[in-house]
Amino acid sequence: MNVIRTIDRGGFGYVEEVETDTGERIARKSFDPIGAAPSDLPNLRRRFEREVRIQSALTHPNIMPVLEHELSSDPPRFTMPLGSESLETKIKNDHAAGIFEPSPWPDVLAAVEELHRLGYVHRDLKPANVLLVGGTWMISDFGLILPTMRDTTILTGTKSAYGSFGYAAPEQAQDFRNTPEQADVFALGCILHDALDPTPNRIPFTQIRTTGEYAPLLEKCTEVDYRRRFPSVAALRAALFDLWAASSAPTSSVLAGDILSNLLADSGSKDAWRKFLTHVEQQSDTSDRDQFLRSVNSELLVKLQTIDDVLFSRAIQLVCEWASSSGFEWSYCDVVGDRLLEAYRVANVRLRAVIVLAALELSVSHNRWHVMQQAGVMLGGTAENGLVERILIEAGIDNSIEKKLRRIEEGVRWPRSNWHEKLRDYLSNKDNA
Repeated sequence: MNVIRTIDRGGFGYVEEVETDTGERIARKSFDPIGAAPSDLPNLRRRFEREVRIQSALTHPNIMPVLEHELSSDPPRFTMPLGSESLETKIKNDHAAGIFEPSPWPDVLAAVEELHRLGYVHRDLKPANVLLVGGTWMISDFGLILPTMRDTTILTGTKSAYGSFGYAAPEQAQDFRNTPEQADVFALGCILHDALDPTPNRIPFTQIRTTGEYAPLLEKCTEVDYRRRFPSVAALRAALFDLWAASSAPTSSVLAGDILSNLLADSGSKDAWRKFLTHVEQQSDTSDRDQFLRSVNSELLVKLQTIDDVLFSRAIQLVCEWASSSGFEWSYCDVVGDRLLEAYRVANVRLRAVIVLAALELSVSHNRWHVMQQAGVMLGGTAENGLVERILIEAGIDNSIEKKLRRIEEGVRWPRSNWHEKLRDYLSNKDNA
């Protein structure tokens, strides 16, 4: 390969832009730790090889793929697609233009959520490690990735406070090898701070203190005690989209505004829920209905289920109709998918069938990886027989359901074995027909 230039130099190696014999430009990362003692090299090399093997096994549109690797060469190396821009560069350009552009965030959050779903913590999230490839933002640099299971952490000493200080959570300095998932939430808060503030002064390992509409969100991301942060990427995503929706929402009538305000102020009131649901059910204007249903987040739905089964059923019907037919922005699908999954977890079998059908429609119509996985989980091996039988009855009436199931298998490489056994048999019988 012909080396074009050195892109970056880190503690464990360097990245070059190279040209293949076919003229394609790609990136190549080679192992070359700076200042390492000879006795440390075997351990560091195993870490590098582990990074490559993990990254090679991750298949997600927002995680940088490995094209080829040569782990037995000297030095070991691997190649990946060439990014056209880093998030670090984009943030600088956005500040120069006086704007904040949220488009990278759905991709970044989806990637981190996938890592956490598989039991990994990245531990080195920062703008320089988020790259734009063909119009899609991807996270890269998995040199410090850690399983949340504590059985394969021997490559890291307890006192090894690695990571980038401007983005590392306090617990990374205290007990690096036992870093929880919320360390990545801390880093995401710091990256968001970079994107919002042209001069984001931060003291390493401390909570961000700032002003403005994003202040509560940034503070919650970077709580010193990780147990007080957002518990998951899904919770952070919902808070972000709620903030964006509130800032761009059209003005409602005084009556409508009062109905929504009363619900949000007293979400434990059956009367407030009845008035809210009746108002939404009577709305013929889809934009008004959309505005109201965006306000019904996962926490409110789960709370309603404990208050009144009938009201919960009415709310689920509305949310599922909205999820199946709304023309909301593509990236907002992840928020709606999270909402459907949380409702699914507390719903009865009848409502679960409605939720599953909505999730199938949402995932396939918007071609959204995250929601496809959620629909797959709903119809996985632990699904109730009654739910699956109901879906099969629906599939006998509507042949698009079979197509949606197959689209999920194709789209997220969902193994046939992951479906409930009745769905496996149904699809296999269709193959053999």
